[in-house]
Amino acid sequence: MNLPILTAVLLGLVLTPALADYHQQTDISKKISIGGGYQIMTINRKWLVASIEQKTNHGSWKTIWNYDTGFMATKVLPEKACYISIMNRTEMPSFDALPQLAAHIRNHQRSPTKEITFTLVKTIVRDLESYGPDTFSMCIGLTTYVAYEVHGPQFNLGSCIKLEVLQYLALTYCHNNNYV
Repeated sequence: MNLPILTAVLLGLVLTPALADYHQQTDISKKISIGGGYQIMTINRKWLVASIEQKTNHGSWKTIWNYDTGFMATKVLPEKACYISIMNRTEMPSFDALPQLAAHIRNHQRSPTKEITFTLVKTIVRDLESYGPDTFSMCIGLTTYVAYEVHGPQFNLGSCIKLEVLQYLALTYCHNNNYV
């Protein structure tokens, strides 16, 4: 009579760490309404990757932040292009803060509190696989440029596109008149 109870307790002790590990590695996905459209944030805890995708009538885009490799990639559909850059970890939210950040977004529009500006250069990325499977699958078939962060006043940036991510961070990509 005590054998089934003992078996259940031992089985519980063996499975608890495995189930906890599985729960920590699964994806988290959240849909957030933002000014006439929405953003979908997906977090993969196992690979330390977050992706944020916006769908609106004004245009769609997707950005992937790989906290493991330190690279980010952004696909801008109106331009049919991808941009790859190094993540500025001091300006971007930490990986662990992303779920809380998404939970605090309200249905009203507000400007991001931080902005990172990039200039796009003539260098076209040819080896997408080196940036990981998420970036590869997102950017395959699109012209992919290297984007470098710029600081201070820039007078020759050319046309720019500004993407507001989770009402927290604005990513501004500018075509350098000399290159792209």
